[in-house]
Amino acid sequence: MNELQIPEGIKDDPNAMEMIRVWIGNKDIQVSMLLGMWEEASNFEIDERDAWGELLADLIRHIANGLTQSHDYNTTASEMRIANSLLNHLGHGKNTTEGEIQE
Repeated sequence: MNELQIPEGIKDDPNAMEMIRVWIGNKDIQVSMLLGMWEEASNFEIDERDAWGELLADLIRHIANGLTQSHDYNTTASEMRIANSLLNHLGHGKNTTEGEIQE
């Protein structure tokens, strides 16, 4: 099993939370997520869905930045290509996602 490193400075933050973990294994994508964090936090006045959209947008920016550093791709072009691919994959109209919320 190959886990990624926790980012620098996170271990020192008592309020840090892991929001999502994605694994590719057994010929499938496996995901665990912390759902409801924004909805349950009284100091956040944001719809949970919008908060996840913001998180995914920030993740796309980090991926594009990493690809610029590792592959010399244009950052903006990478952001747009990833976003377009995301929308294309969502637009297939079929949801074959399986799984249940586990407490």
